[in-house]
Amino acid sequence: MTGNEIATITMTTVQDAARVLKCIGHPVRLRIIELLDNGGEKTVTEIREAIGLEQAAASQHLNLMRDKRILTARRDGVNVFYDISDEKVVRVIDCLRACDVTDR
Repeated sequence: MTGNEIATITMTTVQDAARVLKCIGHPVRLRIIELLDNGGEKTVTEIREAIGLEQAAASQHLNLMRDKRILTARRDGVNVFYDISDEKVVRVIDCLRACDVTDR
């Protein structure tokens, strides 16, 4: 690309980014994604206990992210396991880690 060209993002990319950002733009959801990114697939109970959430609140956040295709859910007996299905959210978490401003 030369200095005179302007990079453009397709409307599809913008819409997909807005969907992802709108869904994960909550502190609890970002924590859930970070937990899954660091430790892989987890049960609802493991997620709830690690983040300190009530069962109803954890289920609400997890269901929303599953409905928006951010997470996948897999049932094994009585347990439901969640994992990241959209790797774009991992890149967002990586950006947050790189831009950590708590040291300032």
